[in-house]
Amino acid sequence: MPFFSPSVVFVNFIIIIIIIIIIIIIILIILIIILIIIIIIIIIIIIIIIIIIIIIIIIIIIIIIIIIIIIIIIIIIIIIIIIIIIIIIIIIIIIIIIIIIIIIIIIIIIIIIIIIISLCSPHM
Repeated sequence: MPFFSPSVVFVNFIIIIIIIIIIIIIILIILIIILIIIIIIIIIIIIIIIIIIIIIIIIIIIIIIIIIIIIIIIIIIIIIIIIIIIIIIIIIIIIIIIIIIIIIIIIIIIIIIIIIISLCSPHM
């Protein structure tokens, strides 16, 4: 039975150990590859999340800027409207004052004329 001779058994043992080592190495390589893939996926996910956060921040900043611009425009419009109203009120007051002055002048002229006429009339 040469199959069970010590040298054959030793050779068989060596072959089995080599096969086990090869299997372990293959498993290790597969595990390393899986780990690398997982790390790459995690990195990609992190990058995507960072990009999304940056985009959201940019959108928020743009919205805030737009809101500020709209508020400024509204304030400017309100100020312009107030100025226009004040100018219109001033013009109306000036016109009223001028009309009153004209009326007073006319009344004074009429009174003067009446006085002159009454002084010049033969009834006096």
